[in-house]
Amino acid sequence: MNHPESSILAWTQDPFPEKTRQEAALALQKFKKGKSGLEVEAFSVPLEFGTGGMRGRLGNGIGRMNEFTVGRAALGFVSYLAKKTKKASIVIAYDSRRRSKEFAEVTAGIAAYLGVKVVIFEEVTPTPLLSYAIRYYKASGGVVITASHNPPDYNGFKAYLADGGQLVPPDDKKIISQIESITDWKKISILSPKDPLYKKMVKPAGKDCFTSYKKELSKAGILSSILKPKDRAALKVVYSPLHGTGGKSMKELLNGFGYKNVFLVPEQKDPNGEFPTVKFPNPEEPEAMELSRKFAIQKKADAFIATDPDADRLGIGVKNGKGDYVLLNGNQIGSIMAAYLCESYAAGKKKKKAVLVKTIVTTDLQEIIARKNKVKYKNVLTGFKFIAQVMAKIDKSKTDFFLFGGEESFGYLPVSFVRDKDSLSSALLLLEILTVKKDLLQFMDEIYLKYGLFQESLKSLTLEGSAGKEKIQKSLESLRTSDLLGKTIHQRKIIGILDYKTQVAKGSASNSAFTGCPSSDVIQVILEGNAKLTIRPSGTEPKIKIYSSFQSLIVPKSKEEIQNLTKNLLSEIKASEEIFLQLAGLS
Repeated sequence: MNHPESSILAWTQDPFPEKTRQEAALALQKFKKGKSGLEVEAFSVPLEFGTGGMRGRLGNGIGRMNEFTVGRAALGFVSYLAKKTKKASIVIAYDSRRRSKEFAEVTAGIAAYLGVKVVIFEEVTPTPLLSYAIRYYKASGGVVITASHNPPDYNGFKAYLADGGQLVPPDDKKIISQIESITDWKKISILSPKDPLYKKMVKPAGKDCFTSYKKELSKAGILSSILKPKDRAALKVVYSPLHGTGGKSMKELLNGFGYKNVFLVPEQKDPNGEFPTVKFPNPEEPEAMELSRKFAIQKKADAFIATDPDADRLGIGVKNGKGDYVLLNGNQIGSIMAAYLCESYAAGKKKKKAVLVKTIVTTDLQEIIARKNKVKYKNVLTGFKFIAQVMAKIDKSKTDFFLFGGEESFGYLPVSFVRDKDSLSSALLLLEILTVKKDLLQFMDEIYLKYGLFQESLKSLTLEGSAGKEKIQKSLESLRTSDLLGKTIHQRKIIGILDYKTQVAKGSASNSAFTGCPSSDVIQVILEGNAKLTIRPSGTEPKIKIYSSFQSLIVPKSKEEIQNLTKNLLSEIKASEEIFLQLAGLS
């Protein structure tokens, strides 16, 4: 299927509709003339099913998201589950994007055709609830149709295993090869929801699943024992689901736990796959938070929160001393949760040992917080599935329990019964901390004074198409083969290098960093004074990403000093990133 001409040719024939065949025929003509471009790539460059599932633009062809590419992924994935388990069953959810519901039904129909029972959510549903539902229904796996925070013309197919976590070794490679072995498009049986077999095998998810989730949340140790109902009721919060799946569930959940004053941003509260009010529906983008900020001013809210379209990521804006709202970044939000949970654990009675899990590109401040509170910590590769993988090991341990997991890209998990980032439980925890501490910016300063002043940055370069892919590979190879040890980047010397692809550690870096980590195309450069630069290609977009995490070389003695030191640290990071880009041949 990977031969470009035969790939295009296949789409000019049965089982594809006439319009698709015509598009493919035009692409074939262009291809034969040696022309390239998006129309040709749509039919000749397959949409890869990676370890996180697949994501791509909507449209016809092997390189786009459509009934056939979704059907092929579903057929491969569900066939694998059916072979592995006698009475296989799956849970399916979908977000508010274009065609999400249809793709969910295609997936359900394929499972039904294979004799696999299906529980499907009948309305748009947050991804963390799908992760929970797989465990709740004791299913063999699950699928959520979502492209997270991508632009409107994207959609995706994310697959999960029985523990509620995304695909990890050894299953991932087996599933991918099962999907890739499907070369005959006629084998994809798309059943209509009206088909008797569909009706027999596919059942709707009930309200009991979310009720059970909330019950577990009430016992998860997130709720503060010092707060009274009136404290929670007094907090005013503005919330935006950014046209996604969170609106209903988040409001119901927060109201149910005593936060009665939750106001939804009117223009963004309803599911809408066009995302009409934002360029990117992502709480990481300040522009996406603008309507929440304006509505918070109007409502005189204490804070505003927002989630991305599939409601697994969470952002927050809080009031500063001048009465303006300030956005916290993903490392700060995660560090606030980590510090609160680790300090609560350290102050309590300890029957088991707490474990904090974070990704290698998340701030090392959290490592120091864990260490000082005698909490075990584990670094994993980027991607929440690796946090879920550690959680599966903790499940088997008699001595440990999972306390918190997080990644800098606004994904956190403070409960053990979900196996993906979860904005719902995270929002509840964050509001509890806000109600207890009153001022999150002040709490952040206390964390910096107690554990060290850190700042982070993420720089992304978009490099589209096959030429972009090549450039990304070249830059990583040039870093891999350069002798970087001892070189100075701005003010700090390179003292260690971790190459996660070759699993080679140099200088002060230790091989133990690779324990439990599969090979991955990531290079991490360790600098003096607790600083690091990490470079990796994005797994879901045509981008190369550079992550920085730097501790201040000067230790702040007071809150007043933090502001200036932060400014200096951020300009140091900026200069260091530029030098690093030059070293990688990307500037």
